[in-house]
Amino acid sequence: MTRKFMLILLTLFQFHSFFAQQMDYYRHVNQAEELFVLNHDAQCFKEYQKAFRTKAHYFAKDAYIAAQIAYYLKDEKKVVLYLKRAFELGLPFTALKSAPIFQQIESTSIYPEIVKVFKQCQKPIVDVVARDSIYQKCFISDSLKFYMGKDSKKIAQFNQFEDSFRDYLKQEYLSKGIFPNENLIGIATDSVYEDFMRRFGHVDPYAAEEKQLFGSTNSTPIEYGLVSKYSLSVLLHSSCSFPNYQKLLFEAVSNGYMQPIEYGLLHETSIAWNQQVSNPNEQCTRLVSDAYYNILGFDPRKTIQTRIDDSDTAGIKRVEKNRASIGMQKYSIDQLKRLDQKNLGIKFFFYFLER
Repeated sequence: MTRKFMLILLTLFQFHSFFAQQMDYYRHVNQAEELFVLNHDAQCFKEYQKAFRTKAHYFAKDAYIAAQIAYYLKDEKKVVLYLKRAFELGLPFTALKSAPIFQQIESTSIYPEIVKVFKQCQKPIVDVVARDSIYQKCFISDSLKFYMGKDSKKIAQFNQFEDSFRDYLKQEYLSKGIFPNENLIGIATDSVYEDFMRRFGHVDPYAAEEKQLFGSTNSTPIEYGLVSKYSLSVLLHSSCSFPNYQKLLFEAVSNGYMQPIEYGLLHETSIAWNQQVSNPNEQCTRLVSDAYYNILGFDPRKTIQTRIDDSDTAGIKRVEKNRASIGMQKYSIDQLKRLDQKNLGIKFFFYFLER
């Protein structure tokens, strides 16, 4: 056996091993959530422990959810433990109270310990150069869109720029099995974006208009989403980014650089949001029948739907199968999570759209 062949085998083994670890991480987190919403007791922590012991890329939202559950169960040690983990994964302190259950946490006896942990814990390393590059492209895209109106030349310019942005993401990241999400460029926050705008001398046209119309910008802080939204948004704008990059996107999920829910959301929006081709440069075949995860709600304005009604037993089985294939939480469990989010104040959902 040649040395080159042995190196190839070793590389394949390492890739398969990491893939298995990452999928195990998703599985353990999903099982932890399922145990909690079904029993509302501490059984879930064994699964969270297993998840965070895997050699995988973790997500701050999962540790933050675990901390909320510990708070509900009055386990103060685990509240601090999982918030420490979330901070180490990039949770901004400003996002601590994004969950309703944590609204009064400042008045609790454990709050000083939480502050201490945040100040002392090791923060993640963020690729600032990559973040600035992506933020710059998003700013240009937003500016072109803001000023284009119905001008055909400006619309064409916007489409061409977005095409080049997506090609950049493919060449620089997706082709390498990664995606510039929070595990690479950090969780998006208002303060970080404002700092970027200040350093580059930019003015956000949308924020300026909102301030002019309403006197202030009172939108929900970006960091409450616990995602790096700027990388994902340009793909959401396109009907062809998912079908053209589907294999590469799933590699990013498998490598821990895209959450399964984001992959499913890209699939559904590629169908539901773009039923009329608005960008003549895009060419693709959209697999409509495969886009069922029941993330988006029913939209009566759309000819093609990506949601299956709960009364369709066979259809819901298909939804569950599709979700399982990408490491996503069961649809039935997400429904129970929504109830707990409403009744207990535990925030479970952190993507752009909850339905």
